[in-house]
Amino acid sequence: MSAEYELGQVIASRELAFTAPDGTQRPVLLEVGMPCRDPEGPDWYCPCRITGHPDVGDRVTAIFGVDSLQALQLALTRFPSELNDAAGLTFLGGRDLMLGGEGF
Repeated sequence: MSAEYELGQVIASRELAFTAPDGTQRPVLLEVGMPCRDPEGPDWYCPCRITGHPDVGDRVTAIFGVDSLQALQLALTRFPSELNDAAGLTFLGGRDLMLGGEGF
């Protein structure tokens, strides 16, 4: 059984624009929650969520690290990898989403 996590206090977010093939637009929100200690072990996790894109599930994902900094760093790498195949996204009117990954 997989644990469910809550986003908690949002410490960082970015709003992207999604343009559907028919030209309609809607916001896609990337959110990172405050890192938390894992109640079941010595590690930390950082909750993060992507909402609003039709090809990406709207759920909170917990990314684990050995401390809060590593959990945060790893959580930030989730966005480029998860959005790699998500078409139709722009940030500030451009295709560079400025997420630090290649092509972003």
